[in-house]
Parts: sequence; structure tokens; C-alpha cells
Amino acid sequence: MNRTMVQEGILEVIHLVLMLPEADIDTELIGSSGILDSMTMIRLLAELEKRFDFTLDEEDLSLDSLRNVRSLTDWIIKSKEGELA
Repeated sequence: MNRTMVQEGILEVIHLVLMLPEADIDTELIGSSGILDSMTMIRLLAELEKRFDFTLDEEDLSLDSLRNVRSLTDWIIKSKEGELA
């Protein structure tokens, strides 16, 4: 899975779920200036599971993984690689 494709897919989902066209790979998703609340995060993660055809592993998910699109990309790629192993 190509990193650019994953980042673009995440941004598309953010635009569809959150309707935030100005989001980019460094947009803070959680934290004091984050754009997501808990319900929106759940919707986002559910859409990402569908988009990238993987199952969310809560044990591997951390707040650092959700910090921004860049860290979320790393986590999705790692999760997909884990399913292939």
C-alpha cells in the first residue's frame, strides 16, 4: 500500500465525514487544537476501516497514532502489514 494513496484516502474521508476541505497531512486531529471530538473520531475510524479494508485493533491504537494525518497514515500502513503477516 502506497503512503501517498493512504494519505489521500484519509484526507478524502476527513473531507467527507468532517467537511473540512482545508485539512492537510499536518492538521492536528486530536488535542487542544484538534478538529475531532470523540464521536467524529469514531465515524472517521469506521470509514477508514471500510476504505482501507482492515479491522481496527484497539490494542495497537494510541493517541499518538491519531495526532495528525501523517501519524494516522503510519498506523494504517502498520495495521495493514500486520494483517498480511
